[in-house]
Amino acid sequence: MKENSYIEVKNYFENLSVQANFINDFVGFFQREWANRTASVKGLKTPALALFKYDLGFDGPDQNTVAVRKLGFAIMFNNIKPDDLEGQYIAIHDAEQLALKVLGRIRYDSNTPDHPLFNSFLKDSVEINPVELSGGEVGVDVLFNFKNKQLLKVDPEDWEDIENICQ
Repeated sequence: MKENSYIEVKNYFENLSVQANFINDFVGFFQREWANRTASVKGLKTPALALFKYDLGFDGPDQNTVAVRKLGFAIMFNNIKPDDLEGQYIAIHDAEQLALKVLGRIRYDSNTPDHPLFNSFLKDSVEINPVELSGGEVGVDVLFNFKNKQLLKVDPEDWEDIENICQ
């Protein structure tokens, strides 16, 4: 288990999107990025992988702190007409199938000893839910957890009063 960070997780998913033959675009964690991309002249090419959730918590005994990152990504299709229910069902089905491919890759990377995500994917935490946005985007949200070691140590150079605390 290696340490990870917000930016490393974002870069990992962006790289997954580039490497996947079935993902056409990537959007980071910010809603304004999604809005800007969909409103741009170039638009958002779907299916797209979009990150939408990142929470960091801690677990483990006093001697070993484990970071638990709760992550969320979505696989989305755009331009599905609101009255095309069959098209929405198909888009949700297709998005779910693509999400399973991404999860398969995450599990593969988590089982690779030299990978930064080695032994971090908690497959029992996975939830997949259909989603429909007001702009005609339809797909699935995927929620899951990573666990990684996380050092919580005090660096004396960061604190004026460290000599009084840790003698």
